Amino acid sequence: MKDESRLIFVSRDHRTVKEVKISRWKIFTYLTVFLVVFLIIGKIGLDMIIDWSLNSEMKRLARTNLVLQNRLVEMSKKIKILNEQIEKIASTDDQLRTVLGLPKLNEDIRKVGIGGSDYNYEFLDQVSGFEAKVDLSEQLKKINQIEREVKLEIESYQSLLNTFYKKQDSVKYLPALRPVLKGVISSGFGLRYHPIYKVMRHHEGVDISAPRGTPVYASADGVVRFAGINGGYGKMIMLDHNYGFETRYGHLNKIVVRRGQRIKRGEKIGEVGNTGLSTAPHLHYEVLYKGRNLDPALYFFNDQILNRKIVSLAN
Repeated sequence: MKDESRLIFVSRDHRTVKEVKISRWKIFTYLTVFLVVFLIIGKIGLDMIIDWSLNSEMKRLARTNLVLQNRLVEMSKKIKILNEQIEKIASTDDQLRTVLGLPKLNEDIRKVGIGGSDYNYEFLDQVSGFEAKVDLSEQLKKINQIEREVKLEIESYQSLLNTFYKKQDSVKYLPALRPVLKGVISSGFGLRYHPIYKVMRHHEGVDISAPRGTPVYASADGVVRFAGINGGYGKMIMLDHNYGFETRYGHLNKIVVRRGQRIKRGEKIGEVGNTGLSTAPHLHYEVLYKGRNLDPALYFFNDQILNRKIVSLAN
């Protein structure tokens, strides 16, 4: 028996029968050739698909790389602008500190800043190949420095605000209003010839001459510590103000406040009189700071319109 195979083809009507003889060696050869060709074509097709995929990924990465490069360049420009703005803020901060009587921040403190993260990474391998000279590590360090400086300025401005509010509050308690609007200072602060004792004595305040009954106003916000008769002062009022200030009003004809009452600047507290050791109607007015007598005239508002406006608002 020959080493061959037969393929028999029969028509649908069974009238025709065709027989094809083929050796097994030829079948094996044909199958081998087919498999080799199939594998070669498959390998070529697979390589083409992989190359296409890699090329697409490379193009996508190239586009991403270009976008990142542009963003880094933009970030570098924005960092420069932010640094310039922070320098302006620091300059304004120094000016405000001068106005508020606070010391300027030390330059070393400004350079170090407060808080923030620390970047000490090397990104040369990750970002190499950029056309623009962009040092990502350096930019991150600059951003970190800006973060620290911003936090420092926030702390500084909070301190400035606290000082401002404190000073704004303290202005209310500064004895700056003339207690008698239309009076004339007849005797100033300091050494003088006493009109009753006829000797040279230190005058602890100022005398403001005005007709009897002329309104006397509080020179600053405060609390009535004393209201009554006090020896040579006659009818007298003492006001306690915050931050160590105290004012005294003597020789009054009439007192219209009581002890413990809270008083606003410009509020009427009494009337000019001639009580106590006095030769004519006038107000004896004293300003004390932490128990020490000061010249009241140094604190007066010189603007008469402002004085009248304050009084009109308070009454």
